[in-house]
Formats: sequence, C-alpha cells, structure tokens
Amino acid sequence: MTTIDPIRYMTEVRKLDAELLVAMGVQAVDHPQIGPSVALPYRRDGKTYACKFRAVATKDWRSSTGVTRTLFNEDCLRGGDGPVVITEGEIDALSVIQAGYSRAVSLPDGWTEEGGKRQVLIDAEAALRAAPYVVVAGDADAVGASLPRTVANILAGHDVRYATWPKGCKDANDVLVHLGEGDLARCLTEARRIDPAGGFITGLSDLPPMPDRRVLRVGMNPYDHVLAFEVGTMSVGTGTPGAGKSTFTTFAAYHVALNEQIKVGLMGFETHPYRTRDQLARLYAKRPWDEMGERQRQDFLAFADNHFRIVHRTFDGDDKHNLGWLRNMIYTLAVRDECKLIIVDPWNELEHLPEPGESMTSYINFALQQIRQWAAQFDTHICLIAHPRKMPTDSGGSRCPTGYDIADSAAFFNKPALGFSVHKEVDEAKEASWVKIQTWKVRETQLYGFTPGSTRLTFHPHAMTYTKFEDNSAYKGAREDA
Repeated sequence: MTTIDPIRYMTEVRKLDAELLVAMGVQAVDHPQIGPSVALPYRRDGKTYACKFRAVATKDWRSSTGVTRTLFNEDCLRGGDGPVVITEGEIDALSVIQAGYSRAVSLPDGWTEEGGKRQVLIDAEAALRAAPYVVVAGDADAVGASLPRTVANILAGHDVRYATWPKGCKDANDVLVHLGEGDLARCLTEARRIDPAGGFITGLSDLPPMPDRRVLRVGMNPYDHVLAFEVGTMSVGTGTPGAGKSTFTTFAAYHVALNEQIKVGLMGFETHPYRTRDQLARLYAKRPWDEMGERQRQDFLAFADNHFRIVHRTFDGDDKHNLGWLRNMIYTLAVRDECKLIIVDPWNELEHLPEPGESMTSYINFALQQIRQWAAQFDTHICLIAHPRKMPTDSGGSRCPTGYDIADSAAFFNKPALGFSVHKEVDEAKEASWVKIQTWKVRETQLYGFTPGSTRLTFHPHAMTYTKFEDNSAYKGAREDA
C-alpha cells in the first residue's frame, strides 16, 4: 500500500501551509508503532519537551511516554494581546493559526463527555484570563458540546465565546479544508458569548452548545423509583430528628458515585469526617474502618479519593460560613474537582445573614434561587438537607415532614426539582419499625420516570445499607400462638 508523505498529507489533505508547519516545528517521522506519521511538537519556551504523533495511513495517535503535556502551543499565552482560541486537537489549532488567530491552543488529548481533562485549563487560568476574551472552538458533536460551558465555569466572570461550524463541518480543520481560511476566520470572529450580561435570545435551531440532560441514579430498586438527581438542578431533603436523613443521603451518594462513576462533594457540617470515612468504608467493604486490614484500607482509600471530596470548615479569622462562602465551595467542588453531585448537610448550619430590613422568608427565597442557578451554571446537582421546624403530632404519631415543614419559607417546597423526606415510623402493635422514604416533589416526572410516592426500608447499621421492609407480624403471631 502506498502511503503519502506526512508533510504532503498535512499540506495537500489538511490544507496547512508548509511555512506554518516549519515555524511550528512539525516534522515527518517513521514511528515504530504506527509507521509514517506527523510529529506535532509540544514546546515550552521554544524548546520541545514532548510530541504527539498522527499516523498518515490510519487515524492512530501516539504520544511521548512519561511526560505530562500541557496545552499545545502554550508559548502563545505568554505573549500577544489578542483573543485565545481553544481547540480539541493540534491540527485544529494549526488551522486556526493559519486563519489569522495566532494565539490558538489545543487540549493535549481532546475532550470527553465526562470531562476529566480540565486540569490543563485550570493550570492555565491566569494566562487565559489575561486575554481580552477566549473562544472555544471544539468539535461539533455531543462530546464537544460540554466544553464551552466547562471553560466558562473555569473562567467564571470572563468573556468566553463559542464558535459554531457550517453544516457538514465537524471542526476547525474541516472548515479550512472545505471552505477555506476566510470562512474559518469568519466563524471565529462571529463566535458568540456564552454568558452575555443580562441574557440572550435564540431560536430553537440556534441554541448554544450544552451537554445533554443527565439524571444521576442510585442504580437499584426501590431507590430509583423515589430518587433522581438531575445535573443542573437542586433537590431538598428533610426528615425528623433521629430518622437518619444524613445516613440515608450518604448511602444514596455512595451508590450514585458507584453507579454513575462520578465524584460527589460532601459538606457534612454535623458529621465528623471520621464518621463519614467509617460509613463509606462499611458501604465499600461491609465492615467498619477499624476492622479493615491495611491492604483493604488502601484499596478503599483509593476508591474513596477517586469518588468523593469532603469540605472542612475552618474557624480562624473573620471568615463567615455564609452564602458567599457556600458559593465558593460549590464552585471549587463542581469546577475544580468535577463533582456532579454536591450534598449540603444541613442547610441550617450555614450562617444566614439577611440584608437589613429583609425578612427571612425573602432571604431564603433569594438564597435557594441562587443555589439553583449555581447548579445550572456549574453543571452539577446540589442537594440541600434541611431540618424541619418542630412539628405537632398527628393521630398520636409524628407526621412525615415535607418541604412546607422546613422553617422560614415555602420555597423549600417550590424551588427544588426533587424533594424527599427520611422518616422513621413505628407500629407498636405489630412490634415493627421501618425507615420511610417519601418523595413529595417531582418536577420532571417523565424524565425521572416516577411520580411522588414512598417506599419502606429496613436499615442495617453494620453494613450501612438498607433492604426493602418486610412486614413479618403475621409470622410472629403464628409463632406465638404455637
């Protein structure tokens, strides 16, 4: 099989200028694994420290081993005063440079639907913020749709724009090949701001790129009939004291992290970190931390560090654990640590500071509106656990609380996409007790696949788990009669 020369491939197939390739250090090599290839150098301060290799005969890629690569063409961030363009591939970055945007960089290994490759952007945040604006020029596919929002979150408050490609073109190089430099430059010039001040108006066919709606689930019955955490929304959980709402929420968070392969941020203000560690250890190994051997502890810690982040409050200085502090913690968990589920437990432990003359009801309404906006902006789900006010008893027993029973505002019922309660019930006549999970608010019944309802569970403390409650009172009565 005849293979085209790598440089001819770049100039004739990819339509890149030979002089540009020379200036960027692009060379032809015979790679030992993939054959004739294009070598795309990663340079720092003008010196090559790594390479990416693209085979000519196939679409295979290889990279320098043992080297951590940052952004391709990172040196452009240290000089110049024009906008920075971020692409998903080195050839796309070269295409953008050829179209006149010299400050073009590329992610070292593309983008994935789950994210997970944002650290290079975080490391370059200061340099990116120094640009007058940043254009995200990713791929026109489902994976690339989440990149603009990720960049906008990392650079929150900065002017971040997104480029769209003509029909039939997937990326910047496609536009260069099929339509030429002028059209590629026009696409970049016409890039639209992701978060323009005050909002924007579009048609349905002109919506900005955004990730598909994602619902996080426990992955087991009966929980998937009462719980669903949609990314970009807020939920509220409540329950009477001693019912185990924090314990159940930790149980649900563990299984969501396992089922969805995500990170979860835990803000357990009333739970000691060692207790959280023990609860997660019981879920992971079916035994408490103190009974785990050294090897099992190391395996568990590796799992936990991959799936959980814990927020620790400090009490030095004049720092207030108020709404502004909460926003900073949520930003860090969602944007920096990629947590798709963040649990704030309990809401009541935060310092709530209404403006002078502002009622607590108005403040709560504003605060929940802000939290709901943060969930959408930072592409995460925020679950607030809130204590109910002291409640009267109904018919001789405690009633399961709902969002309306949380102190200070009906907004706890009205604002969330999902509302649930953890409630302990006892039937003294049958000598039976159980944990009741009641879902009292479901905004998206079709998307979540269920309507408001409840399930009864038996809690097993040693393994930190639950099973479906089985009423065995009839069996007890038969045994006693015998």
